[in-house]
Amino acid sequence: MFGRRLNIVTIGGIKIGIDFSWVFIAILLTWTLAGGYFPFQFPHLSGETYWLMGALGMLGLFVCIVLHELGHAVVAKHYKLPVEQITLFLFGGVAEIKKEPKSPKVEFLMAIAGPIVSVVLAAGLYVLAQAGERLEWSVVAIGVISYLATINLIIVVFNMIPAFPLDGGRVFRALLWWWKKDFSWATKVAARLGSGFGFFLIFFGIFLLFITGNIVMGVWLMILGFFLQKAASSSLVQFQIGKELRGIKVSKFMTKDPISVPPDITIREFIDEYLYQSHHHLYPVTEKRTLIGYVSLREVKSLTPEEWVKTPVKKAMVPASSFRTISPDTSASQALALIQEANLPALFVVEDKRLIGILTAQDLFKLISLKLELESDTDL
Repeated sequence: MFGRRLNIVTIGGIKIGIDFSWVFIAILLTWTLAGGYFPFQFPHLSGETYWLMGALGMLGLFVCIVLHELGHAVVAKHYKLPVEQITLFLFGGVAEIKKEPKSPKVEFLMAIAGPIVSVVLAAGLYVLAQAGERLEWSVVAIGVISYLATINLIIVVFNMIPAFPLDGGRVFRALLWWWKKDFSWATKVAARLGSGFGFFLIFFGIFLLFITGNIVMGVWLMILGFFLQKAASSSLVQFQIGKELRGIKVSKFMTKDPISVPPDITIREFIDEYLYQSHHHLYPVTEKRTLIGYVSLREVKSLTPEEWVKTPVKKAMVPASSFRTISPDTSASQALALIQEANLPALFVVEDKRLIGILTAQDLFKLISLKLELESDTDL
């Protein structure tokens, strides 16, 4: 889903990290708080104090967003839904939950958990700021705490807009699902509403930019609207793909008896007899039909031409113990998730340790394209 990512900490088995787009928003937010918000709220302080408050406000928001996403993640884990990681990115944060909820109740509780955390944070921080004023805490502490109380309230209000994939959109989907008992229909309605809201933000941003002259707000609304529109559309496409692939076994469309490489030939022989003949980028390595590894262009390129002549494939290959294989009964949707997770162009299909087929990302995309074209019902 994201580009380059930096892991920060692991909490309860959930990796917390930041996408590098967050660096941009962290700098922009610190600058905005130090140069505009805090000077307006608390005039006559030094420039250094405003920059300190800006940095603390940015870090506090980081913590609040992580806690918000942990609210989603804790509920998901309670209902046995796998949570791989929480990532902060340009427009906030996301808990990457790998499976769809099994009931409207689970969807509702999982979606509402984040906003509940933010409401509790907003209330607690407001009370803390009031106590700080009575106890005559420093203006830095009171200012930052008050800002965090306000921003958590804003997070709740914005997130509860019923536009998928915002939290409010997921709550809306849960209610539609409970009402109609149709998860597919509920997802389509919520996603289309989310896409429509994204377009609304884009056009409202254009209005602010060209009619009122509010450049900063106009540009930000246009960017946010574009992101929401794309996120809603992508969510709908991913759901449709998962629906079309569910229940189809990979044995039906895998490449059976793929070309395999013996372990004892040299890399030079592998290049001449396989790479230059078959033109594939990745080959399974087998011994008496048992899969023992794979070799690809990456392994070849890691060696010098001089080493190609004397290095056997079995020394350069990636051993089978270091990657996952699938059975012929694996569903196509599971296979797609594994290909994306492992970042490999292919999966090896194994039965009783014997290689019986290979499944490439291209095979899956062809199947997806055909099924969406022939069978997908996009009507509400």
